[in-house]
Amino acid sequence: MPFPPFARKTRVLAFATVALGAVYVQGAAAIEPTASVIEYYNASLNHFFITAYADEAAMLDQGVIVPGWTRTGVTWSAWANPGDSATGVPVCRFFGTPGIGPNSHFYTADANECAVVKQNPGWTFEAIAFYIDAPQSGACKAGTTPIYRSFYPGADVSQSNHRFLPDLTMFEHMAPASILEGLVMCSPLSVAQVQADAIRLLEQSTFGPNDTSLAHVQTIGTQAFLNEQLAAPASQYPALKYVPAGQQATFCPTDPDPQCPRDYYSLFLLQNAFFANALTANDQLRQRVAFALSQILVTSGLDVNFAYGMATYQQIFRDNAFGNYEDILTKVTLSSVMGDYLNMVNNDKPANGVSPNENYAREVLQLFSTGVWELNQDGTRILDAGGAPIPTYDQDDTIEGFAHVFTGWTYPVLPGVPARTHNPKNFLGDMVPVDANHDKSAKTLLNGVTLSAGQSIQSDLNDAIHNIFTHPNVGPFIGKQLIQKLVTGDPTPQYVSRVAAAFNNNGQGVRGDMRAVVNAILTDPEARGAIKLDAGYGKLREPALFMAAAARALNTASDGVYFQQQSAQLGQNLFNPASVFNYYPPTYVLPGTSALAPEFAIQNSSTAINRYNFGNTLSFATIAPLPTLPGAIGTRPDWTALSALAGDPNALLDKLNMLLLHGTMPAAMRASILPAVNAIAATDPLTRAKTTFYLVVTSPQYQVER
Repeated sequence: MPFPPFARKTRVLAFATVALGAVYVQGAAAIEPTASVIEYYNASLNHFFITAYADEAAMLDQGVIVPGWTRTGVTWSAWANPGDSATGVPVCRFFGTPGIGPNSHFYTADANECAVVKQNPGWTFEAIAFYIDAPQSGACKAGTTPIYRSFYPGADVSQSNHRFLPDLTMFEHMAPASILEGLVMCSPLSVAQVQADAIRLLEQSTFGPNDTSLAHVQTIGTQAFLNEQLAAPASQYPALKYVPAGQQATFCPTDPDPQCPRDYYSLFLLQNAFFANALTANDQLRQRVAFALSQILVTSGLDVNFAYGMATYQQIFRDNAFGNYEDILTKVTLSSVMGDYLNMVNNDKPANGVSPNENYAREVLQLFSTGVWELNQDGTRILDAGGAPIPTYDQDDTIEGFAHVFTGWTYPVLPGVPARTHNPKNFLGDMVPVDANHDKSAKTLLNGVTLSAGQSIQSDLNDAIHNIFTHPNVGPFIGKQLIQKLVTGDPTPQYVSRVAAAFNNNGQGVRGDMRAVVNAILTDPEARGAIKLDAGYGKLREPALFMAAAARALNTASDGVYFQQQSAQLGQNLFNPASVFNYYPPTYVLPGTSALAPEFAIQNSSTAINRYNFGNTLSFATIAPLPTLPGAIGTRPDWTALSALAGDPNALLDKLNMLLLHGTMPAAMRASILPAVNAIAATDPLTRAKTTFYLVVTSPQYQVER
């Protein structure tokens, strides 16, 4: 069949024939895609073009007859022949009629659209380009991935152009220069691509994939897996006993635990428990969301280092990770740990010229809910007529108003100790109200809301939290940070907007439903999909996630001690951020770029080297139990599965490419690792397995999760 004009050139080519292949997933035959659609770009024309014909692609690569076209790196799958798939439909290929239509190509899998375009004199039908599934009711079936179409109007009709991509993120970064026309095709996925999306889901929703979790996700599917995780009961931090504040020197000599200072006056046991749960507990998604929330609503063991108190505070997030954000704000506000950390505890009404402390009032707005600038739903700043950002609140009136709201709360009463207006330091429960110390004057809150004078202390607090919670900033401000923690460091405004919409309304009229928010984040088109092509997509694995994911890939058994020790070396001393601004700010921009990359704020030459040291120790050293910790087991990776593959270095790399890199290992990376593996005798499969794992897990391709 002859090819029609291409970029105002004509050449007769023959269709390429691609052999049919078959693979098997869970015992059922699955036909692999038989064609690859390749995208090209011509800078002089500012046009994109796709082809599934191998000989046409070869012609463009040679650039002799039709110069100026280069591959963009975008490729996706289709069917080469009409009989390759029972559900594939023909894709009509058109070229703009010279002198009438645009100097570009157009493709459609919609039979009705094809028929209409054939009647348009501005377009000339060329051929059937390939075969592909068509969307059904605006969605793609399982085993396929969406292909989106956008339109570039151009200065005139001759310059207009369409682009087809499997990555919605790329389109959304190009807006508003292009007009997104929506989902138009469904590309068939290979078995490897199906696995890739399952691995990416596990990276985003757990502390790391392993063979068992991968098989489970592939068996039940994305939504069923998320539903299981959303229903999983919360894992618990250990019940750690109360110890008196500031009395370590006198209390610990009387305590039967010889490690009393370490176990009760530091976060040692709590940090161990975090990592032990991260490696093996079933509520993986709940733990991930709780960890994310703990980095938004921050307290720090640098100031509140009592193990029992921080355990109680961190459990708030595990218990309420899928509850309502208004309840989370309330529980955090009343937490005696937060009260101690940000000076709300024993914060009294004005007296003797002393005004209430404004610390918590400021941070609950600036960091925990609204942020300092008015936001659109997509997280971008609202600007005034002069183009300047608009403050969310007024320092003099609003902050002062909230500071007066948060007066009259003290530590909970210690058992056996009489209640006082200022109870001694105690983190056994929530703060308790002392009505006599509460300012009952009228108070100005957000958006001009005023609390009437004379309200009770509890009513003032409830009304103030509700005033914050209902501010339109909260959805985009919190939603964007959760996206950053779970999926990608620099989400598009469109992604933020969709998540904020779920925060504003869970579909049943409920605002702040965290279950709906988390589900929206993880099922969004920018999170899902086997192919992620946008250059800015992804994030550096923060230290806790980097370590836990590497260990989970090896089904590591651990008491958590080694990871607790290493977290500070990698720049994330767990539950000990330097300030209320977390270990790193969500607004950190990668130097030399305009991209948000929060985790890179704690990446430096020292922490980078320590990541290699961690990988080396996990891979090659013996991590023995700590003699002073009862029940300690140390850290024990399981090398059985990888050692079994070590006789074939390519099979070993295939396994790690799938499990750690979701199939994205560059050819150059493989070529550099293979000689190192082959240099180890095949009679030493364990060292081969350890070496290969170490080289992959310390690579930039692994450390930057895409």
